[in-house]
Amino acid sequence: MLKDNWLIFKGIDTLSERLANDIFNVANHSIIATNKFTIVLAGGTSFSSVYRILNDSKSNWKKWHIYIGDERCLALGDKNRNDYLINKIWLGSGLIPKKNINFIHSELGVDVGASDYEEVVREIKKFDVVLLGMGEDGHTASLFPNRIYDKDKNVIVEKNSPKYPKNRISMSCKMLNKSSHVFKVINGASKKNTVDLWLKGVELPINKIHGDREKVYACLDCIPS
Repeated sequence: MLKDNWLIFKGIDTLSERLANDIFNVANHSIIATNKFTIVLAGGTSFSSVYRILNDSKSNWKKWHIYIGDERCLALGDKNRNDYLINKIWLGSGLIPKKNINFIHSELGVDVGASDYEEVVREIKKFDVVLLGMGEDGHTASLFPNRIYDKDKNVIVEKNSPKYPKNRISMSCKMLNKSSHVFKVINGASKKNTVDLWLKGVELPINKIHGDREKVYACLDCIPS
């Protein structure tokens, strides 16, 4: 049985339109209330359409402050970095001031990059929105199943990722949970079995993060029969 906070869509295009609209609604309210809007972006192709919609839309972009949930330890400009696609589709030519874009400097190496980002997020009490995707194994950001991460850290390192590349930097569950809204996107038939485990209450990284309010945007092909 799906909970009321699960929204099901026939395809990624309609899902992306709804998600982008919900992001804008939170952004508008946050800017009115606090004079700024903070959002944690997710990597992966599931968010490509969302970022294209944002790029083609209007907002008070100077009030937007951008963060990222995780990054792969690769050279700047590497196509396998999460920030590569985000910059290409949206932020590279967008209207958000560069000083408002707070990405992970993973090119510095896993330990230095993590320490640097720990300083960046240390004073943040709460994000307005956190975006999360899910891998076939239930991982989200670079938080993988059957791992023990330091619960006191805002930023963690992963030095033996089951997916390329081995070295990654990620916000911790603790940090990602500091959010008014957590929006999760689930896309692809290959994730159906993992969604089934999630709905049955099996502990996975994706269901350890919920913020104050959680909403799941899922394509129909990944929902168990």
